[in-house]
Amino acid sequence: MRILSAVLSLALASPSLALCPMGKRGLEDPESFKHHFDMSHKPKDKRQTGPAGLPFTEFNENQLIDVTGQHQWVAPGPQDIRGPCPGLNALANHGYFPHSGVVPLTVAATATNQVYGLALSLSVPLSVYATLVDGDPVGETWSIGRKPPAQALTSLLIGPGDGLSGSHNKYEGDASAGRGDYYLYNGDVESLRVEKFKALYNLAKNDQVPNYNLDVLIKHRKYTFDQSKSTNPYFFNAPFSGLAVANAAHTFIRKSLPCSTNLQYLKIFIAALMSNHSDDYPNGILDKETLKSFFAITEANDGTLSWKPGWERIPDDWYRRPLGPQNEYAINSFALDLVKMAQTVPEAVSVGGNTGTVNSFTGVNLGDITTGAYRTEDLADPKKFVCFFYQLTLTAVPDFLRSRALGTLLASALSLLHSKIDPYVDPSCAKIGNYNDAFLAQFPGAAVNKPPPQ
Repeated sequence: MRILSAVLSLALASPSLALCPMGKRGLEDPESFKHHFDMSHKPKDKRQTGPAGLPFTEFNENQLIDVTGQHQWVAPGPQDIRGPCPGLNALANHGYFPHSGVVPLTVAATATNQVYGLALSLSVPLSVYATLVDGDPVGETWSIGRKPPAQALTSLLIGPGDGLSGSHNKYEGDASAGRGDYYLYNGDVESLRVEKFKALYNLAKNDQVPNYNLDVLIKHRKYTFDQSKSTNPYFFNAPFSGLAVANAAHTFIRKSLPCSTNLQYLKIFIAALMSNHSDDYPNGILDKETLKSFFAITEANDGTLSWKPGWERIPDDWYRRPLGPQNEYAINSFALDLVKMAQTVPEAVSVGGNTGTVNSFTGVNLGDITTGAYRTEDLADPKKFVCFFYQLTLTAVPDFLRSRALGTLLASALSLLHSKIDPYVDPSCAKIGNYNDAFLAQFPGAAVNKPPPQ
């Protein structure tokens, strides 16, 4: 396997991938990266509300995201890959990701931090997970959509990976913010379901000042979760793709927007990462036009909404949240948002699914899965959720890797996993000694990328 520095050297050698002069240092020393600020502009005297209610640092003009020159929007070509995550598609369309849609691990972690303000404590683990579970551990790349063509450095043994669109119940999952459930649409998890977007859009479109904040996204989370329960007999809320990714999707939108495809994360990510933190709205606002731009939606004069596949765009005059440990959207921020979500949609913070008929949702106690290390009620404690997130990643990824028949590459893949995630793990966290997946048998929709039994 190529070592991380080799991948980064290739990334920095390309103008379209050279995202940050501190990119290498940031990935080698996350703490130093968090303290890096561009101080070339004098900040204005405005205070904002950041994660956990703490004030943001003052508004700064360098929060403006460049969408000109090499970052001017370019539509995807017929060979370019786009997938189920609007924020990732937008990064590719603006050249912050390779336009092909196949992205190096390090570039993904750095770009989502720089453009969306997603802290390395989330961007690094999510990119590592995508690389090892759905990407190419040899070339250290992953696809934001469908399975990519094999590259010269791709292992002949394991191939380039199935991409995010082919990662059902591993990364991508049911009850997405905008995409359809795998078993309801014959495996098509890339296409935006306009009626789903419309349900979100209608929640705030007639407000005096429309703002798709976390409160609105939590309402949408309840809608998508209830819809999957009542229409999909094979609905399954998996430990990682459901509990983590799909919920995150609903919070990231309000704050800036990268995304993890199961777009439970996406619901949290929508609110957290798409909001425009301009001088007029330093706290961030996600208005109708910004939301539609990120989701590639156009609205006709009669109110009809239309989706253009792959045309997600970062709006002009769009300001990301400030950077730095006080401002970025980190794993702790997500944990706090998830606790708030659980007050309205408690089932969303659980593992389980329908058992072959609609409205048959059955939950599973995490204690039975983690051999007692974590219980479902522990997720109401933000600190314990953070521990659970990292420990689940460290436990589940090796199982997926073994299923990919890595052979002699397994040790290198596991080394990459631990070298990139261990620095973020609190040593006092309870370790999951054994991940017990026997519970999966009762859920016909729990299979990975396979049709349910007939």
